[in-house]
Amino acid sequence: MITNFISKLAGWSLPGLAAMASVALISAPSFAEDAKPEVKKDEWPCIYRKVPQLTAAMIWDGPEITDTTSWHKDDAIRKLSQFVISRRVKSDEVDTAIKKYAAGLPEDQRDAKLTELFSAVLARTNDDRKTVMSGIEKFHKRQVERSKEIEKEALEIQPEEQAAAEDPGSDVGVAGRASDAVEKYKWEIRTFQEKQANIPIACEIPQLIDERAGEIARAIRAEMKS
Repeated sequence: MITNFISKLAGWSLPGLAAMASVALISAPSFAEDAKPEVKKDEWPCIYRKVPQLTAAMIWDGPEITDTTSWHKDDAIRKLSQFVISRRVKSDEVDTAIKKYAAGLPEDQRDAKLTELFSAVLARTNDDRKTVMSGIEKFHKRQVERSKEIEKEALEIQPEEQAAAEDPGSDVGVAGRASDAVEKYKWEIRTFQEKQANIPIACEIPQLIDERAGEIARAIRAEMKS
């Protein structure tokens, strides 16, 4: 699942969002009390409210969507809906593809078929959102569990580190082990921070998906007669 999630992130160009990725974590703590990485405990880590499903009413002012399955039987709609929701396809290409499809429809079928196209877009968009949001929650959950492991590791290395600091003349082997443990711990904290910084960036994706669905809905409506 994490591979699929990362591949979905790669589908977006998100300049500037990295600036939002700062997290309140310390860089190299020595004691367990200071070592706890700050992560939210709920499953949804994003600032904005979680909306599990996009509804037609949110982005569509056309005919009521009463049929949500017939589009599966229309090969042209299946292919076009998959094309227009792809995040790698530019907006002008989406508009062109919808205009071309609409122009090839009989006048008496145009609105019905374009409504069916929107139904397909909405269904595919919700599938996409579900995958992305599930990926965000699972990634966050792993970070929460990892923060607990890091805190436990801090408690384990604290006695040796403290002993070595208080008695510089102690056994060289003990001091060496303490130093190695602290360096390993610092590396784990840095790795945790780097992963944590991905969460605010990932949190933008569902909103971007919704915005794109709205743009597609408007492009479809522009080709309809009523």
